[in-house]
Amino acid sequence: MSRRMPGATGTAVTGPTRADENRAARVRRWVLLCAAAEAVGMSASAAAARSATALQGAGRGAAAAWGVVVLGGLVEGTAVGLAQAAALKPLVPSLDHRRLLLVTVAVAGLGWAAASAPSVLAADDGDAEPGWAVVVGGAAALGLVMGAVLGAAQAWVLRPAVRRPGRWVGISVAAWTPAMVAIFAGATVAPASWPAGAVVLLGTVTGLVAGALLGAVSGVLAPALGPPRACVRCPPGSEGPSGTGATRGP
Repeated sequence: MSRRMPGATGTAVTGPTRADENRAARVRRWVLLCAAAEAVGMSASAAAARSATALQGAGRGAAAAWGVVVLGGLVEGTAVGLAQAAALKPLVPSLDHRRLLLVTVAVAGLGWAAASAPSVLAADDGDAEPGWAVVVGGAAALGLVMGAVLGAAQAWVLRPAVRRPGRWVGISVAAWTPAMVAIFAGATVAPASWPAGAVVLLGTVTGLVAGALLGAVSGVLAPALGPPRACVRCPPGSEGPSGTGATRGP
């Protein structure tokens, strides 16, 4: 919305309201946090994938390569969990951030490692790469599934803190689907001949784009969770249900 203000000639001009400014600031915060998190996470995942391939080539076996892939997934899940917890804090002051982080690491981190492992650990038999449509369709499908599963797990954490936690599932699906398409699109750019440094740099750029998409959609839709539930002790300076930062719950 915008407010009408008198102009120099007596005509009314419009300007942003405080609500508009707060909304824009919230979305910017989401975008910056998620972009930074995915840049870290995708850099770690790219490094893990290249390291796993090198371990396979050196005859170290699948176990060592699998461990590296899992480690990369855990870094990804930790970065995303920290970013989402920080982004949700102004809207949900009584959120259990530690539980949200643990759930995100378990679902997003290990899930990403499990989804990445087959392509990383598979032997290169010279088969043709899948077409663009297959990559985009598969990425969108993975985003739908991962968004729903992660969203459901995170909604369980949100349940005591917000009025409509179930809506987070839809928000998560809407946010992760384009983010996953961006991630897989970036992954198809680098051929096996690229040096490790270039692959990691591509992962960083891909993560920035994917994280910006994730944050933009999440930031716009997050208010659909409704007002926070009354909390016994909200953090000082937070936006509690009554705007005082500390309210008394049931």
